[in-house]
Amino acid sequence: MQLYPNITPYHDFHLSVGSGHQIHVQEYGDPAGLPVVICHGGPGVGLHADNCRFFDPTRYRIILYSQRGCGQSTPHLTSANTTTELVADLDYLRTYLGLEKWVLSGGSWGATLCLLYAVVHTQHVNGLILRGTFLATSADIQWLYGSQGAAAHFYPELYQLFSQGLPDVASILTFYQQQLNDDNQINANHFAQLWCQWENVLSYGKLQHQWGLGSPQLGLNMARLMVHYFTAQCFITDNFIAEHYKKIRNIPTWFIHGRHDLVCRFNAVQHLAEQLNAQLLILDGVGHGVDNNVYLAAVRRAADLMCIKLSRNKCKD
Repeated sequence: MQLYPNITPYHDFHLSVGSGHQIHVQEYGDPAGLPVVICHGGPGVGLHADNCRFFDPTRYRIILYSQRGCGQSTPHLTSANTTTELVADLDYLRTYLGLEKWVLSGGSWGATLCLLYAVVHTQHVNGLILRGTFLATSADIQWLYGSQGAAAHFYPELYQLFSQGLPDVASILTFYQQQLNDDNQINANHFAQLWCQWENVLSYGKLQHQWGLGSPQLGLNMARLMVHYFTAQCFITDNFIAEHYKKIRNIPTWFIHGRHDLVCRFNAVQHLAEQLNAQLLILDGVGHGVDNNVYLAAVRRAADLMCIKLSRNKCKD
């Protein structure tokens, strides 16, 4: 199954959301179509235009944006940058665009943000399309960065380099937070490279030639944002999503997840999907990165089926 073709945005702008932050927004597709907002991963990756290719541009109004502090959003700061503010930014964007309800789609941290928004603003959510979902629990963070996590068991030699021999996740995160904010730019870039390489190995099973997002400065910014969020356990209480699942049980939801995902735990997502009575596409032999045709086709299929389902529901109403 092919993705939808590359298209250009019909609307490209910055929106002031408070505390000096402006978020970068792009709109694609049909302005009168079913609205879907795409939440990118990271935290800190920024919008990627290719993500709109999962959605039929003749049927969807596709909204991409970069969260606070990343991509072309300004400034690149961690101040006034918490999960509560990111959720508020999303709803402010919905209001600014004049939308009563929309579909939310996201991968990894983007899926976390979609779920958190749905818990807080349930009445404004038509549906959820989530891939490689990260649930932001302490167990998820241990899975990523702990010595007993799956990643450390699969790549012990790289974990030793990444962890710098530190004994626990809290120590590792504190160490990276100090190094990434060092005034010595060479030192900060060195540890940003270690951080981004660990992320790449877990996502793609190999070291990438470009360790950041196209430049050392963008890689440093992403690493700073990720450490900022994970040090604070994403600014939410442990098991927040699992404890509030009943609020979103009636929202049509698709989960797409690779069985061999080393970034986001499959068993936790499978359990949540059962609680929500959600659709779950399990991709055998697939990891976290959306870099193969199986994953790409699965996400497009979920987007097509969501559009069909919501169109039928609208006709019934």
